[in-house]
Amino acid sequence: MSKLSLKHLPVAALMAGFLFSQNANAAGFQLTDFSMTGLGRSYAGAGIVGDDYSAIAFNPAGMALKGSGAQAGAALIWQHGDVKGHAEKAGVGVVSGKKDVSIPVGVPNLFAQYKVSDSVNFGLGVYAPFGLETKYDGDWFGSDLGVHSALEVIDIAPSLSYRINNQWSVGASLIARYGHVKMTNTSAMGFSDFDIDGWGWYGRFGVMYEASENTRFGVAYQTQSTEVEHTLKGDHTILGRDWIGGTVTGLPEHWLLSGYHKHGKFGYSASVRYNRWEHFNDFTLTSSSPLGYHTSKYNWQNTWTVALGVDWYYNDVWTFRAGVAFDESPVRSAALRTVRIPDNDRYWMSLGFTYKVNENVKIDVGYAHLYLPTYKARNGYGKNGVSGITETGLDVKYDVNAEVLGVQFQYDF
Repeated sequence: MSKLSLKHLPVAALMAGFLFSQNANAAGFQLTDFSMTGLGRSYAGAGIVGDDYSAIAFNPAGMALKGSGAQAGAALIWQHGDVKGHAEKAGVGVVSGKKDVSIPVGVPNLFAQYKVSDSVNFGLGVYAPFGLETKYDGDWFGSDLGVHSALEVIDIAPSLSYRINNQWSVGASLIARYGHVKMTNTSAMGFSDFDIDGWGWYGRFGVMYEASENTRFGVAYQTQSTEVEHTLKGDHTILGRDWIGGTVTGLPEHWLLSGYHKHGKFGYSASVRYNRWEHFNDFTLTSSSPLGYHTSKYNWQNTWTVALGVDWYYNDVWTFRAGVAFDESPVRSAALRTVRIPDNDRYWMSLGFTYKVNENVKIDVGYAHLYLPTYKARNGYGKNGVSGITETGLDVKYDVNAEVLGVQFQYDF
């Protein structure tokens, strides 16, 4: 086992380079399960609906819509389906196969805020924007390319909101992110095991405009993570190399635009998010051999997410909601899609409800079905891939969908 220090590598991008995110529930390798009221409407109106304390994780200006209180919740993400195809294994040749996919993952969250004055709110969020694990059988047909990938990430987000007047509010979060990722793969030539952890920093800023008591709009901007120091440790026997360093580009910034309007017993919401994945291009590991290196190519594109939702305020005790969304993938071709991040477009269909237990306590439940059209991954092999590599090198077909079920408890002080 060896240890070394890697400097100036954004921790979230390191995660992306190693992550097999087949169980992520947003395009790329993101998770958005910070609000179960939001889950019920496919996260339309994120940050400004004002029916829970999750604005910290979407648009901190929306904290102005709530007083003092807290919430705790968790979502279960279950991806299911099958993976089939063929891959070229070192020392063996082309191997075909089919594997079932059944991946349950729990994603918790905790938010609290305190109303300092009529104008100022202070809040803290602790949540998991990434938290995934996938483990293939060691002898699956693509084991040269990956066997086990695990990711644990926690964001700690102290936040402030300030109400300028009856119409305008602003907010900001300074976020500390801890990440731990593990990746293994095995082949006839050896075994590779990487283990990386570290801290990063980034910020989120938001503005909210309230045209009236029942109509409001919000814009939020999230920066890229800062460059910090990380630790890499592992046991690497492939070709007798010891991996000694790496370079990678960073996690994307994004913009989020949300709107909400209430009319009678119904509330209508919408969100548009723009993710700048263009900087996530490749990840390179260098070895102790003067000529030894390995580069994983991604070349992701910028993406759009669009969501529409509706809430039915049935009475003072029950609220019902539904939503739909389209979440665009940053991966635009099978040639660039990898088996560690076999991403594709997602279509959301959501339902949810809130039950008000008493004046202080609420229970929120949300459910979403995510449909992913059948897609392939070739890791740069074959058509439109790396020249000189035949199409028999890799051809993996994914037929996988997802279910998300979440519950949270709110308490208003």
